[in-house]
Amino acid sequence: MLIIRQILGQITPEEQQELDAILEADPDARSLREELLSLPKDELRDAFTSFDVNAGLLDVYDREYDMQRRHRRTIVRSILSATAAALIAGIVYFTWVKPSPVHMSPVAMTGEGGSASLVLEDGTTIALKDTGLQQHHSTGASFTNNNRVLELDSEKPPADGWTTLVVPARLDYQVKLTDGSSVWLNSRSRLKFRFENGRQREVFLEAGEAYFKVKGDPKHPFTVHTPQGDVQVLGTEFNVNAYTQHKMVASLISGKVAVKSGVDRIELNPGSEALVNAGESIKVGAFDPNRTLSWRTGVHYFENATVDEIAEMLDRWFNIQIRLDAPGIGRERLWGRLDRNQPIQEFIDVINLTGDVTFYWKGNELHVK
Repeated sequence: MLIIRQILGQITPEEQQELDAILEADPDARSLREELLSLPKDELRDAFTSFDVNAGLLDVYDREYDMQRRHRRTIVRSILSATAAALIAGIVYFTWVKPSPVHMSPVAMTGEGGSASLVLEDGTTIALKDTGLQQHHSTGASFTNNNRVLELDSEKPPADGWTTLVVPARLDYQVKLTDGSSVWLNSRSRLKFRFENGRQREVFLEAGEAYFKVKGDPKHPFTVHTPQGDVQVLGTEFNVNAYTQHKMVASLISGKVAVKSGVDRIELNPGSEALVNAGESIKVGAFDPNRTLSWRTGVHYFENATVDEIAEMLDRWFNIQIRLDAPGIGRERLWGRLDRNQPIQEFIDVINLTGDVTFYWKGNELHVK
C-alpha cells in the first residue's frame, strides 16, 4: 500500500519514512516497487481508488491459505499478472506475509492462560496436562489424557452428577465421552456432562464453542444445553457457538438436529444453522463450513466484526487484553483472518493496513486507536 501511495503521490512524510526503511531492508520490496513503476499510472490509480481492501484481504486469505510461505514472491508475481484489482490484493498479501520487524515484549506475545481442569460434582478439581500422557484413576473419575485428548473410562464413568471440563485461554481440547461421542472445545470454554445409567445423555455448554460428533443411540437422545436454548440429537455432527451472552448459533454438518428456545423449535438440515437471540424467534440460514469450523485448525475469520469482538478473540486465543483509546473505537468493524499458530503481530500488521483503526503496543499492553 505504501509503495502505491508513493507512486501516486499520496504518501505522507511519515509514511515515506516508513517505506524508506522497508525498501532499505527488503530486496523483495525493492523489486516489487520496480514492477509497479512499470505499470500505467492511470490504471494503477483507478484500481487503487476503487478497490475494497477488506474484501481483498478475505479473497487473498482464501486463495493462499494452503500455500507454502517459501512461495511468497511467486504468489505476488502471479497476482501481478492478473487484473489491477487483484494486483492491489496481492500487494496487501505481500505485506501481510512479510511484515516489517517489530520489537515486542515476550510476555505480550505469549501470555499465560493456565492449564485445563476437570471439576467433579463434589468440587474436586483435577489439573490436566497440556502435553504428554496423563492417567488418573480414582473413585470420582477415571481417564486418560494424551496431548489434550481426554478419554473417559467407559467402564468407570464419573460419579453421578455433573462433571465439568474447563478449557482456559490459548488451549483447545478434545474429550471422548463414555457413550462413544466426541467433543472438541475451543479456548475459554466450559462443558458440563453427565451420563447416568438408563438416562438421557446430556451435556451443558456453559460458555464458549464446541464441535460435536455424536454416536447414534435412538433409545437415549443426546441433548446439548446452552444458556439460550437446547440442541437435541440422535446421531450427527454439528457446531455450537455460545461465546456471546444472550446468543447461540448451532450449525449442522451432517444428520439432523432440533434446536429449542422457549416455545420455539426448529429442525435443521445439513448446511443450515440456527441463530438464537434472547427474546427473539429462532432464525435459520446457510453457513460456510470452511469458515465456521476453521477454529478447529487454529484459524478464525472476521467478517464485519467489531473491534470489541476481535478483542474477545485475541483474549481467548492469546490471553491478551486490549485497551481502547477512545470510547467508540470498539464499535468499528473490520475484516480479517487470525491464525493462532502464527505470531499475533502478523494479524496486527494486516489489520493496520486497512487504516480504519491502529493496533499498537505500549509496553506489554495492546492498544487500539
